[in-house]
This record gives sequence, structure tokens and C-alpha cells, in this order.
Amino acid sequence: MAKRKMTSKTKLIWILLLIGFAAMEFPGVFFFKDMVDPFIFGFPFIYGYILCWWAYMVAILFYAYKTDWGHAVKEGGEGK
Repeated sequence: MAKRKMTSKTKLIWILLLIGFAAMEFPGVFFFKDMVDPFIFGFPFIYGYILCWWAYMVAILFYAYKTDWGHAVKEGGEGK
């Protein structure tokens, strides 16, 4: 079985996904748990924060889907 090399596009998608997952799971947002003042798009801070990162992840995964991320490139071209 031949080893597949990771392309720069694949590395970029992985890095962007890891940033998104790390930001969603960042425990620092719980410092705002008892605060009602900060609002993002009319939602309390915690919901707005997660909603923004959710939209970011959807955009990254859609880009990955459209670029056939995860599918091996066949020898001799980019056929599916």
C-alpha cells in the first residue's frame, strides 16, 4: 500500500477544523456565565459565541466537501 502525502490544502483544512473545535470547547467562555449584558446577534454571549463558531465550522466543512477533501488523487490526474 502506497503512502499518501498530505497536500497543503488538506493541511489547511485540518488546521482550520482544529481551530474551530478548540474555540468551541474553550473553557474561558464560562467566565461569562452569570453575565447577561454581552449579546451577539441578539443572543446571550454563550449562545452567540457557539453559534458563530458553528457557522464557521459549517463553512469549513462545506469547503472541504466541495474540494473532495479526504479522497485520494488517482495516478495520472485528478479523476474521481
